[in-house]
Parts: sequence; structure tokens; C-alpha cells
Amino acid sequence: MTVTSASRAARTPALAKFIGYVQLGKVRIYHHAYGWILALLLLRLDGRAGADTAAPLALTLLMVLATQWSGGAADDLGGFRDGSDARNYAGRPAATVAKKPLLTGVLTEREAVRFGIVMWLVAIAAGLVAVLTLDGTAPLAAVLVMLVGQIASVQYSIGMKLSYLPGGLEATIFYVIGCIGLVPYWLIAGHVTAEALITSALVAVWFLLIVSYGNASDRQGDSEVSRRTMAVLLPPGPFKVFLFLLFATSVTLLTLLFTTTRFDTVLALTVVPVVALHAVQLYYGAAKEEWRKARFIGLSSVDLGCVGLAVAFLLA
Repeated sequence: MTVTSASRAARTPALAKFIGYVQLGKVRIYHHAYGWILALLLLRLDGRAGADTAAPLALTLLMVLATQWSGGAADDLGGFRDGSDARNYAGRPAATVAKKPLLTGVLTEREAVRFGIVMWLVAIAAGLVAVLTLDGTAPLAAVLVMLVGQIASVQYSIGMKLSYLPGGLEATIFYVIGCIGLVPYWLIAGHVTAEALITSALVAVWFLLIVSYGNASDRQGDSEVSRRTMAVLLPPGPFKVFLFLLFATSVTLLTLLFTTTRFDTVLALTVVPVVALHAVQLYYGAAKEEWRKARFIGLSSVDLGCVGLAVAFLLA
């Protein structure tokens, strides 16, 4: 063995651990940052995105990312402990299973717990320091909403196990994802606008579509561990109606955004592609029952929708 290969072998465990932590925190799902970006663009329109708000903006971004990473760790811990991940990932390609470092043994349960706690504390600290940098102008209600969201994010699959309660998974996803855009805007602007509420709700609904299609493919495994998602609770027909209602909610919110706020109706052209892609997603999911394909279409739809909104906000 050469010196180079020996050195590489020595580094491999550390590299594998690092990749394991990246997988555990679901860092690959960059889509969580979209809500913060849209909040930034709304603050820019309000004249509140400048040097005086750079610190709280940076801190709220850190809060968003650390909350995602801690929540991802908590979710994997829950799925590992109750066996649902082992059931749902059985027979899947090795590259897919590799995204679950607890299943592959790359990380130990203790390491996952430690990572989740550290990231959660970073998220809490970043959020509270952001509040302090605003010199008392951050509304107390916004701070409370922020803290509830941070607590809920790690109670999804462990602790209170919110995702195991009927409707709990869907409510938690909607609330936590909605907070990503709403909280930074609310803290810095000092108030809530219809635009901020609608935008945050849109991103939350788009994520809920992804999760709901994924839950359909995981129905059996979730049912065996009593994780009562809508896909488990509802018969196939009513569940497909639920998916259609989510699609209709997205269209309704987009209509409200471009007809009842400062945004010109012509700017709605920027989000026509996401409506079309959601229709395709509904076809593959509800009509053809290709649930995993529909889920992956959902990730692309979040890209398309958030980029469309960003373009509209920049052109406004």
C-alpha cells in the first residue's frame, strides 16, 4: 500500500461520517431556503432589506437551515426506532438507501441524537439573537410563532410524535414550512401582510404536496407503525380528492396573490408553469398511481413555483 492510498484509507471513515451527517440533515433538500428568499424579496419591496437588516436576515437564514438539519435528524431517528424506514426502504436501490445513514450503519443512534441537539440549539440561538439585533421592534407574537415552529420541527417523529396523530403530519408540515418565510418577514418588517401570508402558505402547500405523494408510496410501512397520515387514514378515492383539494388550494392562493395584492395580474404569467406541472403531478399520482414519480415531480414544482414567484417579486 502506498503512502497516498494509506492516507486515503485513513480519511475514508471521517469522510463517510461527514457525508452521513449531510444525509441525516437532508442538506440536499435546498428547497427549504426558498421561503426565506421570498421573504427577503418582499422585504426588499418594502425597503427593509439593507445594511441595517443584514444581521437579522443572515441569522434567520442560519435559523432556517439549522432547523431543517435538526428536524431531518429527528425524523430519521423516529423512522429508525419504529422500523418504518426499514420497511419503506426495503428493496430500494442502494443509492436511495444510502440517504438513510442510520439504516446503513454509517452513523450511530447516539451520533444522530448529538447532531440533532446541536443543530436545534444553533437554530434557537440564531433566532433569538436575530430578535435581539432588531432592538425591540420584533413583535412578541412573531417570536412565539418562531419558537413553536422550532419545537414542532423536532417533535415530528419523536417526542410528541406529531406526525403519528391523525392530521398531525400534514398540520406540522404546513406550519413549520410556512414559518420559513413568514417568521423572517414578520420579525424584520414588524407586521404581517397579505402578501407574506399567501406566499408562505403557497410554499407550505407545495411541500405538503410532495410529502403527501411520498406518504402514498409509504402507506403500508406507515400503517404498520401506526403513523396515521392522510394516505393511511383515507381510502384511495377520498385520498385522491384530498390531493386534488391541495392542488385547488394552490391555484386559489396564486389567484389571490395576483388579484388582491400590489402585484399586477400580468405577473401571474410567471407561475403558470407551476400550475401546469402540478396538474401533471396530479395525473401521475391520482390517475396513474405512480406515487414516487409524482413525488419527484413535486420537488421540481417547488423549484418552478418559487423561481416564478421570485421573478414576479423582482419585476414588481
